[in-house]
Amino acid sequence: MREHSDSGSTGQSSLIAPDAVLKLAPNITAAEALAVFRRKLPEAEAEVREVLHPFWWTALRARTRGLFARSAKPGSAVSPGQRMNVLVNAYSGKGFIADFEPRGEAVAVAEWVDAFDSSDQAGPHPGVDQVRRTARSLVRTKVVKTVKLGMVISIDEAAAPSGVLKPNWIVTGANERYSATILVDGLDSSHYIVRVEKLVQD
Repeated sequence: MREHSDSGSTGQSSLIAPDAVLKLAPNITAAEALAVFRRKLPEAEAEVREVLHPFWWTALRARTRGLFARSAKPGSAVSPGQRMNVLVNAYSGKGFIADFEPRGEAVAVAEWVDAFDSSDQAGPHPGVDQVRRTARSLVRTKVVKTVKLGMVISIDEAAAPSGVLKPNWIVTGANERYSATILVDGLDSSHYIVRVEKLVQD
């Protein structure tokens, strides 16, 4: 991992950046993001711009066995277990288990750092150890819900933490009644209203 000075901080804190970064391609086009916006604000004039959100990505493999199961014999096949991909927000440290394997273009670490520095989100940012703890906790919680009482769970790291740049769209515009800014997820089109303002009073 690499240590970079945090240009957005007035203190002496530094940002721990990954050694490798993937830039994911958006599944949602700019036109589709605009359509999401216009479903909220019909007939709106709007502009769309892409923003990249830095995440940490790691993969864990979970295995289960009975508490009193016999050890595997030498040379016998061992269950590969279930591989789970976890993404952890580089700003908040909150994570989720992804239903996809991150694939994309390898880019310079500087792009991940630039994306991080372009945001004004404050607060403590997760380091590698926290990313690992968050991922392990998420995987264990999911597995515990699916196994029988008395099963032993083992969780191993299948891929060390690395960086991911997740694409999103920021759509800003207005119709005759409202002005708004909406963030549209570049992977699944889910959206979040960042700002809304009423232009015409009743």
